[in-house]
Amino acid sequence: MAKVAPDPSDGLPAMEAQEWAADKHAALRRYLDISHAARRKFLMAGGAAYFELFSGPGRLFLKGTNQFIDGSPLVAHLEATRTRTNFTNIYLADEQQTFCSAVETRLKRLGASPTTHPLRSEPAAKRIAKQLRPDALNVGFLDPYNLGDLPLSIFETFAPLQRIDLLVHVSAMDLARALPGSMKAKSAPLDRFAPGWRDAVSGLQAGVEARGRIIEYWLGRIRALGFKDARVWNLIRGPNNQPLYWLVLVAKHELATQFWDEISKPPQTSLF
Repeated sequence: MAKVAPDPSDGLPAMEAQEWAADKHAALRRYLDISHAARRKFLMAGGAAYFELFSGPGRLFLKGTNQFIDGSPLVAHLEATRTRTNFTNIYLADEQQTFCSAVETRLKRLGASPTTHPLRSEPAAKRIAKQLRPDALNVGFLDPYNLGDLPLSIFETFAPLQRIDLLVHVSAMDLARALPGSMKAKSAPLDRFAPGWRDAVSGLQAGVEARGRIIEYWLGRIRALGFKDARVWNLIRGPNNQPLYWLVLVAKHELATQFWDEISKPPQTSLF
């Protein structure tokens, strides 16, 4: 569990984050910026919704520092405000009630009206999916605490919606840590993340090739649900060149792919 400390700016809880959290938020901000013209068209019709399943309290402090920064829900709202394409609905979930209360308070102070759900990711996805309008433009930002919190069932829940695009961060570190033990165990959190993954790595050791096979298999399972695109755009590395997380776009419309191509580097030829 991440550390929590009060934010001096408002006294509400803030969650500890690694230094690369700002990079994740920069990618989210760029995507919302470049897609704002499309979002404006939907604001005059079915609306545009934003949601998260792991919202946190809305503010973060970087590990080993006294630096506090906005969390992704505030980043998203402020960017939409800057381009005058505010979301018609914001749905946020976190399993910690205190985090839901904090992020709701912070967003209301900024003029937003979020709906929060103190639930784990799977039931939260089902609850939010029912609230999303089928004629709206729906954007989700998924930054799970670990791979076990990102079951394939989440993508199954959102798959029926025709206008939904997901920006997903998949922890390379968590996969590297979990894989050796998972390959020896009869059941593991990876079974929720990518059901059937064991067949994809049959005969391999718990190394680079096996991890790549699992991610490719996982992406294939998502595409099979009807998403037009599901691919890794970047493997983000740390200061010591260690793999940190994959930045993944899961898109229902080719326009989202075009947006992401404009703001990101060309897709990697290798997952590692």
